[in-house]
Amino acid sequence: MRYRLTTLFAALAFLVLLGAILFLIAGTISIPTIWLYLFLRVIFTFASVLAMSEDVARERLKPGAGSKPEPVYNIGTTIAYVSHIILAALDLGRFHWSAGFPMWLIALGTIVLLCGYGIVIWAVRYNEYMSARIRIQGDRGQQVIDTGPYAIIRHPNYAGGFLVSLASGFVFGSWVSIPSMLLHMALFMYRTLQEEKVLLVELDGYREYTSRVRWRFLPNIW
Repeated sequence: MRYRLTTLFAALAFLVLLGAILFLIAGTISIPTIWLYLFLRVIFTFASVLAMSEDVARERLKPGAGSKPEPVYNIGTTIAYVSHIILAALDLGRFHWSAGFPMWLIALGTIVLLCGYGIVIWAVRYNEYMSARIRIQGDRGQQVIDTGPYAIIRHPNYAGGFLVSLASGFVFGSWVSIPSMLLHMALFMYRTLQEEKVLLVELDGYREYTSRVRWRFLPNIW
């Protein structure tokens, strides 16, 4: 339980910090959609920690040797997410650029966000090798995972993250925060391609797996 509890407490501490930053930038705590966003993140945190094994939690906290450098992805996603948070808070709390944002779009965004979280949790449940880094885990005897969501698409964790990025600005109810997450979505696709290059060369059986499961994110599209 050590690594799962560490993951839980670290994630909750991050959300406390994130909430403080959002409300500080906004200048008020009376913004329902920020509370909604944070509540959904808390639910996802508990659900994902319950779904993952202790080995997955350890790997995600302390990836082993052989990790591939990812400067474009790491820097790009940081810039995209920080911009997203700042713009949403400024919009909702101080400038009201998105005043009158339709409630039905917030509801739709919430549904899509929950679907994205659900796909990620499903993937965590089945993939014992889900690392925070791109690396082949020879030290853990990594094998191709082709059960659960991996029998349908090859990268359900990134597909779920893609949906979360798509929905985030709608949950906030902020038009101006959406474009930065389009970059976030593009970077999920970029990382998928980079990871597949490694998997095809270094993971036994992965090339055969791609012939059985053709689609990365969405069947019949990509």
